[in-house]
This record gives sequence, C-alpha cells and structure tokens, in this order.
Amino acid sequence: MTKAEKIKLAAETARDAQIRDDICARSVLVGLREIMDIPEEMITASMSLAGGGGGGSGSCGAYCCGLLGVGLKFNAPLAEELKNPALQEIGAVKFSEYRDRFLAEMGTILCPEVHKKVFGRSYVLTDPVQEEEFMNLEGHEIKCGDVVYVATRIAAEMILADEED
Repeated sequence: MTKAEKIKLAAETARDAQIRDDICARSVLVGLREIMDIPEEMITASMSLAGGGGGGSGSCGAYCCGLLGVGLKFNAPLAEELKNPALQEIGAVKFSEYRDRFLAEMGTILCPEVHKKVFGRSYVLTDPVQEEEFMNLEGHEIKCGDVVYVATRIAAEMILADEED
C-alpha cells in the first residue's frame, strides 16, 4: 500500500466511524489506528474530548485527537524527556505544525467556530436547547465527518511523512 493510500484509508475510516458513531474525537483515532499502533484505552478515553472537550464547546474534538496521534508519534517518552528536556522541542514543533495546518484548512480550532463554518452558525453544546438542535440537524454527522476527515488526513500525512512510497 502506498503512503497516499494509507493516508486515504486512515481518513476514510475516520470519516466512516464519525458517520456511524457520531463521536468526532474518537473517530480520528479509529482512523489513525489504520496506520499506527494506538492503545485501545486511548481510543476509549478520547470520547471525552468530543463536542469541544466533554461537550464544552472548546477545542474541536477531531482537532484534539489529531494532536494526540501526532503526539504519540513525535513526543518523547516522559522518562527520556526528563533526562533531556530539549526533546520537548521536537513535539512542540510538530504540534505547532499540526495546529497551523488545521487552522489553514478550517480557519479555527474551536468547536463552535467549526460549526459556524460548516453549518452557518455556532452551537454551544453546554446549552441543552442548542445541543438538541445541533444533534437533530439533518446530516450533522456527515458534515462533522468531513471535519474528521481533514483532522485525520493532516495527522496521517505528518505521521507518515518520512515513510517511503
């Protein structure tokens, strides 16, 4: 399988998981699991990041889990970092690159602002009325799937950047 095929597989698997489960954050890691070893516990825990972090309308859950994938690949293990604090910079460069690439495509990392871009208005998921309205939008899981696709594709491109075709 070529690098491009792996990236596409990860992104499509993530989008399909979002459409099936409607859990943006977890779906990204489900997709990235196609190209890297992601502990099941990490996927389980990532559900808490959906809806802008615990449904709190903060940073986009798909964005956050893309960061987790990038961090899993590029951050030094804690024991190594404690011995050599300069290793922190490697991960910082990578998470900054991921952030900048996501911002370039989506215009924001914030869940309500992603909603505005995708649905034409923001939804505050801590407001039960707005949450219900959002959850009942026809096709919201598909449109969120497009965001999940972007988050996963960017992470996969970075994770596989050094791999030969």
